Amino acid sequence: LNLGISSDKYANLANTTNIIIHAAWAVNFTARLRSFEKDHIAGLSHLLNLSKSSPKRTEPVRFLFLSSTASVTNTPVSKYPITENISLNPDEASPLGYSRSKWVAENICNAFYEKVSTVAPNHHDNDGSNGSDVAPPTTLGPKIAILRIGQLTSDTLSGIWNTSEAYPLMLSTAPLLHALPDLESLPLDWLPVDTAAKAVLQVADNMITNPSGKPATDTNGCPVVHILNPSTKPTWSDLLACIRRASPGLDIEVLPPKVWLARLEAYEGDMPAKKLVGLWKGAFGEGVDKEDGQDEGTRMVVEMEKAKSMSETMRRVRPLDEGFLERMWRWVEGLVGV
Repeated sequence: LNLGISSDKYANLANTTNIIIHAAWAVNFTARLRSFEKDHIAGLSHLLNLSKSSPKRTEPVRFLFLSSTASVTNTPVSKYPITENISLNPDEASPLGYSRSKWVAENICNAFYEKVSTVAPNHHDNDGSNGSDVAPPTTLGPKIAILRIGQLTSDTLSGIWNTSEAYPLMLSTAPLLHALPDLESLPLDWLPVDTAAKAVLQVADNMITNPSGKPATDTNGCPVVHILNPSTKPTWSDLLACIRRASPGLDIEVLPPKVWLARLEAYEGDMPAKKLVGLWKGAFGEGVDKEDGQDEGTRMVVEMEKAKSMSETMRRVRPLDEGFLERMWRWVEGLVGV
């Protein structure tokens, strides 16, 4: 309780905090849903309680929960495009515990949003006279928004990516296996992490200008905003061509995904990518039921109108260019000591 700090410190936080951007979450694709409960799902509830706990506020706290498009990635194709609204069906999340934990978290935010409306402090006079008897202000509820983040990639300057992410781990196998999977026309609809950060802050700033806690445009629960790159270019094939140009001395076979996966499993040396074998087996069609016509080539289609209306960065996001792909690959090479 009280985030593990003293009551005085907690009260000070409650009275002075203007914005909470909750981005901390374990990106663990092998953990089950219940493993997220103690630290992450309970932690979200504690932060939501902090956002509403002070009766002394004159402006609402802005609370942004950074979710993931994984919370809706199993939505049937018949319901595309996926709207910027709360999903009420848990089956619309992918089967991974990570994805389902994000779906649960979104619905906790929505329940909290529906329960705690933003109301103006009650400064009216109890007796209608000269203000000598002023009623205590009511607790000012927070403004809440859920930001579903798509696939992030390295920043726009250095090419440095999160070493635990699936794609950099996959690419890091190339110098060791001398192979990569043939994902063909898979679009690299990846969003640079610094671009995503700008968009998040712009959404937060936009929330200031809206005087109400429940915008008139949001009739379907807590506001949801999609932060991702809608581009369909470049593709995985474009990335492989870029790698060959950047590293002409590196011999890389392009293998069917299941053949590449078998080579990865058979590799006897130490390789961090091996921990995602189970994830890739599912992604390549083993053991996962696809919904309503989905297959390996189905690309999720989402709405982004709200994101574009609240963020200039989202209005101007562009496809990844050749220079970006080369910087990213150079970082991967350095990661594995090529």
